[in-house]
Amino acid sequence: MKKITTIFTIITLFSLSNSYAQLANGSVAPDFTLTDLNGTTHNLYDYIDDGYTVFLDFSAVWCPPCWGYHQSGALEDLYINHGPSGLPNVSATTTNDVMVFFIEGDGSSVAQLNGGSGSQGDWVTGTPYPIICTDGNPNSTSIANVYSIGYWPTVYQICPNRILTECGQTATPYSLVSACLPPPSQQNDARSFMTNSASSGCSSVTPEINVQNYGLSNLTSVKIDVSVNGLLQSTTIYDTTWNSTTSQYEPLNLNTLDIVDVLLDPITGLVNNDLISIDVSMPNGVVDADPSNNQTISYIVDLGFDNAYWDGDLSITVSGAEFVNSWYLKKVSNDLIIASGWGGETGASNWFPLEFEECYTLQSINGGGESYTVTDFVGNIVLQGTISLAEEFDNFSTGAEVWTGVEDEINNSINIYPNPVKDNLFIEGQYDYLDIFDLFGRLLISSNAKTEIDVSKLSSGTYVLEIISNNIKISEKIIISK
Repeated sequence: MKKITTIFTIITLFSLSNSYAQLANGSVAPDFTLTDLNGTTHNLYDYIDDGYTVFLDFSAVWCPPCWGYHQSGALEDLYINHGPSGLPNVSATTTNDVMVFFIEGDGSSVAQLNGGSGSQGDWVTGTPYPIICTDGNPNSTSIANVYSIGYWPTVYQICPNRILTECGQTATPYSLVSACLPPPSQQNDARSFMTNSASSGCSSVTPEINVQNYGLSNLTSVKIDVSVNGLLQSTTIYDTTWNSTTSQYEPLNLNTLDIVDVLLDPITGLVNNDLISIDVSMPNGVVDADPSNNQTISYIVDLGFDNAYWDGDLSITVSGAEFVNSWYLKKVSNDLIIASGWGGETGASNWFPLEFEECYTLQSINGGGESYTVTDFVGNIVLQGTISLAEEFDNFSTGAEVWTGVEDEINNSINIYPNPVKDNLFIEGQYDYLDIFDLFGRLLISSNAKTEIDVSKLSSGTYVLEIISNNIKISEKIIISK
């Protein structure tokens, strides 16, 4: 697993849904404009650009842990003592550096927010900060989708640099504000960071970084140096960016706090444990006014396990609590998700079968030190590590179509005859059990180990015989001939 110097922590929360995976710590917070119960319209970036740290409490009226946190008063004290000066219910002695929103993200009604049927209680009375209802008048539950809410409550902290962190049900949320960077103050200041350790696959690495304009002047170019083991590999003047709307490259022109994802060229010829370092400098062709706000971007190359056994299911174990630390196992060639889950999985398997000579990536989000182990069908540990970053990737590749390991030993120890067969199939050798399928994959016969299998009820044709021995599976075509 690749390492990056920044480490994030996730707090275990309650969940009743896993339709989405929460936004990764370090993500850019999506902007929104929402109207509260009093008819006041709020724009997130307006508060961010004014230097406020914003806390979003995504809850559902029926959710007991949501009600418990709401009743704790932690966000109430946060808003009253630190909210924007002049807003309703904010103390005259406020520190004036925080904004708080309660967002009922599950589409419940205003009546339920006021304690109606199906609600845990009256969420409105005594709540000093703005309450957002998503019953469709005028806000909808799409805001919960935009913020990838996977469980209730999800509490996000958004710093003035627009970077988001899931802060959990902390009793002292104001203590987190000091971790935010101060607002931009220099003319030419490019901030660089990395929110994942993505590799393009099992044979090369394609780094992806984020560049933010932390200066007061528009950012039109930066210099990006990529080194391997301390040796400079490439230098790029990044001054154009891809516009997905117009489907063409356009000159880079970032306003203050705007962020662009930069996909660098693939790095080939790597071996495991090579060290990749990326340095961003020279905003607008001049010396960076504050290089200290750049993340140190470096990670160890891990090209993954090679020649994993493909003709059998994986066993996937991820530690941690249920509904914390979402993970996905993807086939790299087409991004097909073949398995997914959360922390607390033991012995999970893939939904779609592995294929030979393929690369697979385990993508983990919002880790808090959980461990993971992925074992192939013959017992090889193909992935193993810990998850501590906003987003991490780990790879393995499967072997060739003819797998020449344990299968050969089993093939040599088992004798199947006659073939073609009419009534009785004989099997000599030690094995555990067998299955016979038709060519459409339908299971027709399943049997414990026997030396003689009655196939007389099968029609003439071609079938697939699978023999399993010590968790190793071999397949043979048999022909029924009447």
